[in-house]
Amino acid sequence: MTIQADMREGLLSTALDIFSEKGFSGTSIRDIAKVHGVSLSNIYYHFGNKEGLWREILKRSVQELPNILRQAEASETTPRAQLEAVVRAHLRVAIDHQRELLMLLVQAGQLEEGIGHDTVEIQRDILGIYSGILKRLSEEGALSSEHVKITVFNILGVVNWYLRWYRPDGPLDVETIHQEVLDFVLRGACRDT
Repeated sequence: MTIQADMREGLLSTALDIFSEKGFSGTSIRDIAKVHGVSLSNIYYHFGNKEGLWREILKRSVQELPNILRQAEASETTPRAQLEAVVRAHLRVAIDHQRELLMLLVQAGQLEEGIGHDTVEIQRDILGIYSGILKRLSEEGALSSEHVKITVFNILGVVNWYLRWYRPDGPLDVETIHQEVLDFVLRGACRDT
């Protein structure tokens, strides 16, 4: 890596640490510069401002989540198999980008209009993917509830809560945890066939 690329990566890592700890609105550019040991001009040069840092963090992590979920959905032909594939993919991304996804969920209300819009669009895309699958499940008579939207929010609640409690050093391996979460989601969302 070049010195400039190293600087960028280091600033992103520092910003992610501080945003995760203090929140977007509780973090200033000065905080990031101080912790990283650089002048403010370095941050402005590489990212423009605090929102630019946030956008780059999203771009490198959760911005691709809707596309990853769409690919998982497209890999299966039945709605139940699609739901299983999408939940598995969502949980895998959650492991790789746990802090970023938590920031997306928890801090959306702290963001200014432009950057907040980017965050809301990601959330809408994810909601739309799950809703489409559950509508198809409902049309087949395989959805356990008559309320697609409530079921979608319940599933996302389970997946999103997982972001808060999962620890890689916990007593269970990640595959066991993912299977437990997936089994719980499928039992709640799908009728026995």
